[in-house]
Amino acid sequence: MIIRFLIAVFLSLNIFASEGSFAVVDGVVPISMADVEKLLNKKDVYIYDANEKQERLEYGYLPNAIFINTPEWKSLLPENKEATLIFYCLNRMCYASSDAAMQAQELGYKNVFVMLDGIQSWILSARVVEKSNSKPLLKSHDISSWKSASEIKSFTDELHKNLRFANTPSCRDCHGVKGEINEYANDKDVVNNNCKDCHKEVKKEFALSVHNKEKNPRENTPNCSDCHNTHDKEILTSLAVKKLADAKCGSCHQKEQSHYHETFHGKAILLANDKESKKIAACYDCHGTHNIAKVNEAHSTLSKDNRVQTCEKCHEGANENFADFIAHADHKDKENFPLLYWAYVFMSTLVISVFAFFGLHTFLWSMKLIYVRIKYKEEFLASKKLMHDDKVKIKRFSTLHKIQHFFMAASFLGLSFSGLPQKFYTAAWAKSMVDLMGGISVAVAIHHISAFIMIVVFISHILEIIYNAYKNKDAIKDENGKMSFKIFLNKLFGPDSLMPRWQDFKDIKNHFLWFIGKAQRPHFDRFTYWEKFDYLAVFWGMFVIGFSGLVLWYPVFWTKILPGFMLNLAYLVHSDEALLATGFIFAVHFFNTHFRADRFPMDMVIFSGELSESELKHDRYNWYLRLKQSGKLEQLKNENDSFAKYFYLARVIGFLMLFTGLVFLFLIIFAYADYLLG
Repeated sequence: MIIRFLIAVFLSLNIFASEGSFAVVDGVVPISMADVEKLLNKKDVYIYDANEKQERLEYGYLPNAIFINTPEWKSLLPENKEATLIFYCLNRMCYASSDAAMQAQELGYKNVFVMLDGIQSWILSARVVEKSNSKPLLKSHDISSWKSASEIKSFTDELHKNLRFANTPSCRDCHGVKGEINEYANDKDVVNNNCKDCHKEVKKEFALSVHNKEKNPRENTPNCSDCHNTHDKEILTSLAVKKLADAKCGSCHQKEQSHYHETFHGKAILLANDKESKKIAACYDCHGTHNIAKVNEAHSTLSKDNRVQTCEKCHEGANENFADFIAHADHKDKENFPLLYWAYVFMSTLVISVFAFFGLHTFLWSMKLIYVRIKYKEEFLASKKLMHDDKVKIKRFSTLHKIQHFFMAASFLGLSFSGLPQKFYTAAWAKSMVDLMGGISVAVAIHHISAFIMIVVFISHILEIIYNAYKNKDAIKDENGKMSFKIFLNKLFGPDSLMPRWQDFKDIKNHFLWFIGKAQRPHFDRFTYWEKFDYLAVFWGMFVIGFSGLVLWYPVFWTKILPGFMLNLAYLVHSDEALLATGFIFAVHFFNTHFRADRFPMDMVIFSGELSESELKHDRYNWYLRLKQSGKLEQLKNENDSFAKYFYLARVIGFLMLFTGLVFLFLIIFAYADYLLG
């Protein structure tokens, strides 16, 4: 036994030596394993395995190595005498490769080398080895199945390979028992205990962890090798450490991970590139690494005494309210999160109701117009041509309104572009869309800039309303010159107001009856009921989306006033209201305004600010009559067609906006279809 041990030590010293005299024959040129690895699969490079057949079956061979331990082996040599020939056998104690190399030189081959280290050192250095007539090895460190493996790929130790001036561990340090690799080499506890023998400080820290098997004895308790991929080169050499951590934690904590992915941090981890992901809070930023503990334990990073400090690592100035944010909240869990649950029910009901009503409205209207166009083709086309060719233009929107609409539309597209991949973060197109923007940080910047523009536009409109109210304050005074609340209400709900009134509900009824052929088409006034809905939806949306967006933009500030769960509520309503807004604008609003058969392909009124007199009579007959009776019609006529020189520019911009919106609508439909079918 002692003699066998001494021989093993003797061989090991020589196997791992970078230089040595074993198996060296005068006239033979040695070549290192590193140089051989570089020459693999190169043109005119041939590698020859001089091992015995049993050794080849047991140890495997270098990629594409030719077996030459046969009587006719010389016939396997190439015709080109300038080719590079590399011979090897078992180790430095083996002379078969040197003998074969000498014979090759005698045959006239000029570039002949011998890899003295042999197949054993090649395997121990974690280089690729092939085997034939066997099943592939599934795990690079599954040493117990070495002899039955066909394509052994023993990877380099990626965790420790870059250590300098330190005791770099070898295979036996991790897989061995007292330095010897045996049948326990692939035992998980053996490997993990070896990790702790080197990393003593981590061992002390891990002793208090919820993942410590001794403290928390349960099946499948994770240990070192479950979280640290020693042999996974592709992941460990990238910058995606936090992406790896997310995947690792999620492999055990699927439910918690799914709810984490519903937060901004979770979505950003999935959508960010490797470099950006380093800046995003992953599981271990909050829960710790080797010191993960239950929240009710004093040393936990998320205990009552420690969680604010943990949050402050990223969010300077965080307080107790901020730390009360529920990172893994389930808005579908009525029992544990009733507020979020009912908010979710309300928003879902709102979204479904709006799309159900206007979906039916759009479908019936489109069918009616198609029916009219087919049955009364000549009259339909003549009416459309008359409205288009009429040179008498009536002013409908001011220059300020046109500017406001342009920036409102542009900022809305910017918000959609940057927000949709966050809403549909699991969609196949989400990551590509974020990459197109330049990464998740750029997407956030675009979202904030677009939001700022939209807020400015909204504030400018509020100021306009206040200014016009002050300017026309005499219009709500009675005959005595006093402010009259009755006159104010009449003006507020009058025909020139965008506030809904009883006539709008009559118009809705009559319009639906016209859709199905049960009534005449109703005559509308200055603003139709669907236009009023669009307008008031902006106020609702700015309150819901705007306020919730500001809360999410400045969470530390707002949690000085609001409780932490309001961050969860803000995120939920912001997301669902944004979905309602984008879906409505790109489907319903686009149809009502541009894609109706009598408006297709685009209504230019929002760019020109005017419509023809024939169009006014056809679409807003009641307003036309009021204008004519009051004498204001002539005042609104525009004799100077100044828009003509901007027509084509406006048309190009309009079509680009419409096309972009339709692309976004398609992506929304695709994401939902993929979710339902998947």
